[in-house]
Parts: sequence; structure tokens; C-alpha cells
Amino acid sequence: MKVTIQEKKANPLLNRTEVQGSIEFEDITPSNVTLTEALAKETKKDLNLIIVKSIYTHFGQKLADFNAIIYDNQESKDKIEMLTKHVKKKMDEDRKKAEEAKAAEVEAKKAEAEAKAAAAKKPEEAPVEEKKEEPAAEEKPAEDKAE
Repeated sequence: MKVTIQEKKANPLLNRTEVQGSIEFEDITPSNVTLTEALAKETKKDLNLIIVKSIYTHFGQKLADFNAIIYDNQESKDKIEMLTKHVKKKMDEDRKKAEEAKAAEVEAKKAEAEAKAAAAKKPEEAPVEEKKEEPAAEEKPAEDKAE
């Protein structure tokens, strides 16, 4: 895939650069993700700061025109770009996973604290249990039966 940027237009008010260009590709039309990766390599920007707005193919040719936006920073991108349904769903899933991970960490810490507390109590309880086990109840009835 060969990416050619034909026009770069700086938009300092929105902290972004609007890019128009063309793609020469083989096989199938490249996806937005593929084009984003190619633009990231060519412009040396972060993948998360690039948004592909459109890809228009030429009928019967392995060429396409594209429009993309490259933001200067994540804050300006978050301010301007709308969240779509699938992005919101992904963010919710990520948030739930993070909450579950935090809950698991808290439970693990509680379990460790309980284990430490139990370990601190065991040396005190252990001698008491040994004293209870010394008089064997089974030996006395065995002696009574033998006599």
C-alpha cells in the first residue's frame, strides 16, 4: 500500500491538521485501521491522534482518495470528536474490567491481611492445641479392655 498526501491544511484553532491524499493498494480497499497505521508511520504521530473520515475508491482501479484528521494532542481530540456507539461500548467494557481488577486487588489484599493475622495468631494457639491432643482418649479405653 502506497500512501500519498496531496494536501495538508493546518487548523490551529482546533489543534489539528486536515489531510487529503490518495492510496494505491493491492487486493482489497484498506480499512480505516490500516490507513491510520500507514498515516501514523508517515507523519510520525501517535495512532490514537489520527482519525480517518472517509475513503473513496475509484471504480475499476486500485486507487482511493481519503480524508483524515491528525490532532496535536489527546485533549483537543477528546473535546472535538463525538463518541460513537461502538466507542462508548468499548469504553464501558474497559471501565468494567478496570473496576473488576481493582475489586480483585482489594480482595487479594484483604486475604493477605487475614492470612497474616491468622499466621500471627497461630503460634499462640498452636501450644494450646498440642496440650489438648496429648491426653489420648483412645488409649484409656484400650487399657480398660485389656484388664
